[in-house]
Amino acid sequence: MNDKERIDPELRRIAKHVPYNKAVIRCANLYQVLSFRLTGVPTGITHKTVTLKGYKSLPFKTEIFEPAGREEALPCLMDVHGGAFSYKAAGYQKKLACAYAARANCRVFFPDYHLAPKYPYPAAYADVLALYRWIMQHAEELSIDREKIGLAGDSAGGSLAALVCNNYEREGLRRPCLQMLAYPSTDLWMRSDSMKRFADAPVWSAKNSERMLQYYCGHLQAEEIAAASPLYSPLPQSIPDTYVETAEYDCLHDEGVLYAEKLRSAGANVTLNETRGTIHGYDSAFDTKIAQANLEKRVLFLKQKFHGG
Repeated sequence: MNDKERIDPELRRIAKHVPYNKAVIRCANLYQVLSFRLTGVPTGITHKTVTLKGYKSLPFKTEIFEPAGREEALPCLMDVHGGAFSYKAAGYQKKLACAYAARANCRVFFPDYHLAPKYPYPAAYADVLALYRWIMQHAEELSIDREKIGLAGDSAGGSLAALVCNNYEREGLRRPCLQMLAYPSTDLWMRSDSMKRFADAPVWSAKNSERMLQYYCGHLQAEEIAAASPLYSPLPQSIPDTYVETAEYDCLHDEGVLYAEKLRSAGANVTLNETRGTIHGYDSAFDTKIAQANLEKRVLFLKQKFHGG
C-alpha cells in the first residue's frame, strides 16, 4: 500500500512500515515495559496487581484497573492486549483499559500473558483462560457481578479473547456476557483477501503476520491451527453478544468481517464497526478524534451490555 492519502490525516504520522523479528521484539519490549510503567493512571481509577498461575503453572501478572471508591459488585472486563502474541502491552493499551473502567463503570483485568517466540501457543491462551476461570471462581470476593463478565482484546489479544468465548462450554465455564474485538486476528492460515490487498500496509504487513505465525504456531499440526483460529474453531451453543471493529487499510480487515459474519450466521447478536481511513493499531494515536470517536462506540457497547443503557 503506497497511497497514504487514503489514510485519515490524523493517522498519517503513525503510518510507518515497522520491521518484525526476534531482535526487534527484544528491543521493542524494553520500550514497551517502560512505556507502560510511565503511563499514568487517571484520577478516579485505582490500580493494583495480582499474580496467578497459568500455562504449566507458570506465574503471570494481571493489572487491575477499577473505579475508585466502588465497593459494590461491578461488571468485569478482561482486556487482552494485542502485540503479535509477542509484544508486551504498550502505554496506549493501558490508557484504553483505564478508559473502559472509567467510562463503562467496570473492573478491568489486564493480563501480562506469556509471549512467543519463547512461549508459543497454547501458552497465552492458557494464561487468559486461567484468568477467566479465576475471576469466575472469586467473583464475590473481587466485588464482581458474575453475570456480567466479558472479554475484550485487540489484534492478537482479540484472537485470545474470542478463543475463550468459543471454548467456554468445553472448558466447563460460565458463558461470558460479551466479547469486544478490535481488528482481531482470527485466521491463523491468513487466507483472507485483505492479506493480499494490504500485504504491505503500514504498521502491520502480511509478511509480519507470516513471521508472527511461525513464532506462535509454527509447531502445530493443521487441525491444531484450526482449533487455535477463532474463524475455524467450533462455536458454543450460546455465543456472547459481540462487537467487532475493523481497520480499513489493514491486512487483518477481512478476518474481522468474516468472523462477524460467522457469528451472525450462528445466531449471535453482532455489532460490526468497519472504521474508515484507519490502519492496524490506529488507536495508538489515542488522543486523535478518530480514535476517540471509535473508543466511544466501544464504550457504548460495554454500557449497553453491562448496564442496559
